[in-house]
Amino acid sequence: IRPSAWHRAFAPEAQALDAMLRAALDTQGGACVAALAFVGGVAVALDDTQRPTGVRAVETFAALAHRVNDPLYLAVCVDVAAQLRKPPRRLAELLAGCPSVLSALAGPLLDARSADLIVEIIHAPRTRFVDAQRAALIVHAAAVEMLIARGDAGLPRVVAMLRVVDTVLTRFFSDSHDPRRNDLWPVLVDCLACLYPAVLQGGRDAPPDAFRSACATAVSYKGGDAQALFAMQPCLLSQPGDVGPNRSAVVLFYLDFFEHLAPRLPHHVLAQCVVPLAARYAAPAVLEYPGPAWFESAHALILSVLESSDNAALAAELVPWYSDLILELYKDRRISADLLRIAYTAAVRATKGHALAWDRVTLLLNAADQYMGKREGVRGEVQAARRRELLLAVAELLVAVPMELLPQLMHELRSRVIDENGAMRKAVVDH
Repeated sequence: IRPSAWHRAFAPEAQALDAMLRAALDTQGGACVAALAFVGGVAVALDDTQRPTGVRAVETFAALAHRVNDPLYLAVCVDVAAQLRKPPRRLAELLAGCPSVLSALAGPLLDARSADLIVEIIHAPRTRFVDAQRAALIVHAAAVEMLIARGDAGLPRVVAMLRVVDTVLTRFFSDSHDPRRNDLWPVLVDCLACLYPAVLQGGRDAPPDAFRSACATAVSYKGGDAQALFAMQPCLLSQPGDVGPNRSAVVLFYLDFFEHLAPRLPHHVLAQCVVPLAARYAAPAVLEYPGPAWFESAHALILSVLESSDNAALAAELVPWYSDLILELYKDRRISADLLRIAYTAAVRATKGHALAWDRVTLLLNAADQYMGKREGVRGEVQAARRRELLLAVAELLVAVPMELLPQLMHELRSRVIDENGAMRKAVVDH
């Protein structure tokens, strides 16, 4: 059929559909659901075409959706919107001012198809923060329910939920700080924590792009209330032995999250919330529980606090405790010599006074002196290796102590190394 003949053949049908679309706009009450289903059917049927009638059907569908409040009607509306093969930006812009549809899309009907549309709606200029907030709260409630029930919602639905969280963060939290949005930030972060067990099941080394993007945006936001996160997750205040298996991944998420967030946190949040959390999971007793990643993440968090905090009071309390802990872990062979050097150097570098810095240096020198003496046999070789590792850790402190203490530290190190064999001296000098 020639194009001109095709248009002539379709014209009567198009005129009839246009008349019915206009009539659908006049429906009231219970007739709205029938009109919504009819108009949605026309929109879906003409989705792949460029017909003006299809465009009008989408516009009529959006106009009717603004009148819908009943959950049954919303189900029809969401189902039709999700069936559109390529969710058009025009439809998203038309639905942007319809909070009930946005909430329904973020609810139990959320899947990979509807996620495409909800992303477009949230990005639409007409979408208000309060409407996106309502959708985010619905997703958070579903994530918490999934965590409590330990249910497997399937990775596609989890990814769809992550996309909603990522989109809200990107739209409203990436550019500027608005105090009116601060209350939603902990909800979005906790939603990521609740979904983290499912992300781990999909492979921690390669989480969905939406998860990585959402975490990065959440960390970069300056107005987030990190203290509120501890109220939302009581497991952050529990001892490691009291954390159930469904919450272990949540703790792991927050240890990793606070590691990146530490440079932005105020002193009182670090001292009252973050450091006590890290301390509970950095202790050697944690290694007895089925969560060794806790131990590693807790030490990474403490190192982040040491490197980023410039508060003298926090350093005066944290440095002695952590350097003692690190030395104890090394003596018990719970950590390697490499980690000893890294962690102990970070602790000494974080000191704000000469007296505290030298006190920590003296502690390490005394630990090395415990392995002095005559060395024979296997035990002697082990003692020599331990002394060499500790002296290398002392040498590492040359870049960490205040400049005024450098001559004294070099003297103490030289007096110990000069009596050692050539291999020991060479190792320290090379280091």
